[in-house]
Order: sequence, then structure tokens, then C-alpha cells
Amino acid sequence: MLNRATIRGVAIAAVVCAALSAQGVTPKKKAKPVPKPALKAVHIEQAYFAGHLVKFHPADPSTGRALIVGPWNLGPRISPGPSDKRPNLYFVSPGTQHRVPGRPDFDHNEVLSAVPKDESDFDVFWVVVLDPSVKEDFTSEQQIILATQQTFVPADDFAFDQVPSAGFLKTFLKKIDVDGLEKLRRPDGGLPKVAIVRAGITVRAIAEEIPEPVQADSEETKKPGE
Repeated sequence: MLNRATIRGVAIAAVVCAALSAQGVTPKKKAKPVPKPALKAVHIEQAYFAGHLVKFHPADPSTGRALIVGPWNLGPRISPGPSDKRPNLYFVSPGTQHRVPGRPDFDHNEVLSAVPKDESDFDVFWVVVLDPSVKEDFTSEQQIILATQQTFVPADDFAFDQVPSAGFLKTFLKKIDVDGLEKLRRPDGGLPKVAIVRAGITVRAIAEEIPEPVQADSEETKKPGE
């Protein structure tokens, strides 16, 4: 049964609503939160090969489910898996080539081991810079391989956040501390300055050399009589 206080409260609420209606005022309903629009993945348009830029973009998306890395679409994933006979796509973290405002953990360079003539499948590798002293912006497979052959010994107070690729390691590879890098240690106890981690994923994409612009002969370079 309702007590007197409850009955009085209901009556007052009814009177208030009636008064507002008489004045043409409709009680405001609580607005529903507007869902944030889903962010679209950004397609890669260029990559590096042997130190220079080439065109690089995903193949027909209907080929397979896209490999999305943070804000980046690297192309459709295909089966079967990786093979030593395929060219490689290195996702190098950190890098200055591909950046999205507000997503610094995924700033990176794309580096190819080859530029096939036709649409091809690329085996994906994560390349993570571990040594804070490495300032190189990698643009070739040779640079990457040479860097992986060098090691450094972290100091006892070495903090994980000192790792240049710490953001990518935490956000995407789920490595949250120095102990998570133990599998990468070399027999001498050091860590590689740069590590290559096989993603176990293959994507289909198209790579093309960028033609060099044809330079017209200037007046100074023309021979007499031309």
C-alpha cells in the first residue's frame, strides 16, 4: 500500500505536469547519447623499396578480410600463409612516413623487399626499434637487416617507455614491460637494436615503381645548332 508521503509526491508531480502543459511547455526528455562515428581505416598509398619511394596500395578488398593495424589498412589477408618465396612487407615502428594525428603509437614506415611486376602477396613482418640510440628512419630491407645484427645491453634501470617502439608494442603486440622482450634476447644477454617479428600474415597488394620525371633540355645544356 502507498503511504501518505508517496501519494502526496505523485499528486504534486501531476500538478506540475498539468501546469507545464497548460503553459505549452513539454517536459524535456533526457537526450540519448549520440554514438561516435566509426573511424575508417586509412589505406597505404606508398612504401619504400631500396631507399626510394614506390607506389603501394591494397588489392581488391573482396580478396579477403583486411589486415587493420591501428588506423592503417594494409590490404586483404589471404590464404595460405607465409612462404619464403614471397616478397616481404616490413611495418617499421616508429617511422616518419605514415602518421595519423592522435595515433602516434602507429607512426611507421612501410618497407618492401621487392617490387613485383604484378599484383602480389606480401608476407608481413613487424620491425620494432628497441634501442633508444637508434635514430635511423628505415627505408630499405638492407638497413633493417644490418640493424638487427647489432645488440645493446639495457642498463639495470632501463624503463620500457624508453623503447622507441613502446607505444606500438603495448597497443598492438601487447608487450607491456621489459620482461616481455626476453624472447628477443641474444645468447650474450643483449637485446637487438632492432627486432624483426614474424606476423604470420600475408596480404595482397600492388607495388609499382614511380617513373622519374622527364627533364626537358634547358637552354644552357643545348648544343650549338640545336
